[in-house]
Amino acid sequence: MNPPHEPIQWKLVFINLWQLLIAYPWPWWSAGIGLGLTALGLAWYTGRRLGVTGGFEDACAVISKDEITYTSSPSRWKFWFILGLPLGGFLANIGHWGWTLTFGRVDAITFGNIFFKALWLLVGGVLIGFGARWAGGCTSGNTIMGVSLGSKMSILATLAFMAAGILITNILFKAL
Repeated sequence: MNPPHEPIQWKLVFINLWQLLIAYPWPWWSAGIGLGLTALGLAWYTGRRLGVTGGFEDACAVISKDEITYTSSPSRWKFWFILGLPLGGFLANIGHWGWTLTFGRVDAITFGNIFFKALWLLVGGVLIGFGARWAGGCTSGNTIMGVSLGSKMSILATLAFMAAGILITNILFKAL
């Protein structure tokens, strides 16, 4: 006969689960596994590609109520995807608050002036949007889904993204 087991202490289980999932930072590779499984699941179950640009188009369709100009997805799942990105970041930072308006090298380039910093970020955002439109999708869509599907244009776009990122990073970090 087996001895009787102690009952499960649910409070202890939830405390350990909280610490595992929320209280401590996850390793860097967990994001890659999560993105890969999400992209795979999305492609497998819905036949759709993962990317932020389509979600932005869904958001524009919701905000402007213009279904003609913006071709949104039927269920608007991409809108909820991009809404979940900052929400997920917020939830991941519960208990790890450290708000700051400093941006390292951007502050050095803009002399710490909030107007120049906002202008720098606005111009950067416009250039990113232009590049995403020109490349047929954002970096995440082209790199995660396009390359894995073997799209030659996505491979070329990913190489261009990487080359531009390496070049600009070297210019910013070598010049200052």
